[in-house]
Amino acid sequence: MAAVVAAAGRACARGALRAAWRGFASVPVKGGCSSYSSLAWAFQTRCSLSAPWTATVEQCRKSSFFNTLTADQLWKGVLAETGVGVKKGRGKKRKKKLRKNLNRGQEVGEGRSGFLWPGLNAPVLQTGKVQELAQRKKEERERIQTEIIQQRDTWERKKKIKIKREGGWSGKCWGGIILDPPDPGPNGETYENFETRVIEVRNVFCMKAKEGRKKSVRALVVVGNGKGAAVYHDISAKFKRTKIRMKKQNKGYGLHCHRAIITICRLIGIKDMYAKVTGSKNLINITRALFRGLTLQETHQQLANQKSLYVVEFREEQGPLPIVVALPEGTVREEPEPEDEVPNTKLEWREVKEAQGMLRSPWASVRRAAC
Repeated sequence: MAAVVAAAGRACARGALRAAWRGFASVPVKGGCSSYSSLAWAFQTRCSLSAPWTATVEQCRKSSFFNTLTADQLWKGVLAETGVGVKKGRGKKRKKKLRKNLNRGQEVGEGRSGFLWPGLNAPVLQTGKVQELAQRKKEERERIQTEIIQQRDTWERKKKIKIKREGGWSGKCWGGIILDPPDPGPNGETYENFETRVIEVRNVFCMKAKEGRKKSVRALVVVGNGKGAAVYHDISAKFKRTKIRMKKQNKGYGLHCHRAIITICRLIGIKDMYAKVTGSKNLINITRALFRGLTLQETHQQLANQKSLYVVEFREEQGPLPIVVALPEGTVREEPEPEDEVPNTKLEWREVKEAQGMLRSPWASVRRAAC
């Protein structure tokens, strides 16, 4: 503003002052006062002032509280940032209002007419002379308007862009979605060969005294490269109210288990396994129980050292011939391991019914209408 007043002083000393105003403004000058008003058109005027002189430009449009309050004060009232305003919105469907940049996509002084306003979209002084109100050529006006429209269309497209989900369990949930590899570590570690999968994304709400119903997002993500542990024997694991029974299977059997367990096992490197989940189907409990069972299992070498016996394995490709997979580090025990008269084995009722031929399909007794 000081630069504009100084430039206007130099122009008035030469006897010519050209200015353009929007709205209402007053220019009090020492020794007199001049007021200029324009709502829809620009005006030009000439004045002569005797030097020395001082002038101040002050906006006098105070007909509404929108002009008397600052932007921060107005936004504070709209967003209800005060304690009383926050307490009022405790409903489940409450949407938090965000502050918007209302000047985005707007250029001060630019319009369809293409006028050049000194001090807005054109410099006040150029080559030591005060610039006059001018108008761009038609080609230049059309080019500028086209650029502005293209920029606004780009912003609108960004709002409508949806994240492309690949490899998920279904189209409406985040489960199984493939993400990019993790970022490099602080010491320069890279994870280019790792794969990231989302297991669960849920909204969590917490009620607080002052802030009301506060929303947060909980995400369960698994990262792996497929070169992890293996299943050495049958495992039974439990976490809270979730139980998992895992059985080792021959090569080529595949993964017959819960979809979350399938996703995790592929990242670990397990290719053949059967797992049955009973109890709670909470995905966090299933993940905890799975990792607890994998960490508590014993390797073939540990079993051989514990029993002081050879550990053999029967595989389908070898037929009835056993394969030695581990040798004890010490001496081999000559006496066999004693067996209980009643084997201490937990049986599943479904497996018992299947073994006895009692398991029937629920659709076996349903009569179907002839087509």
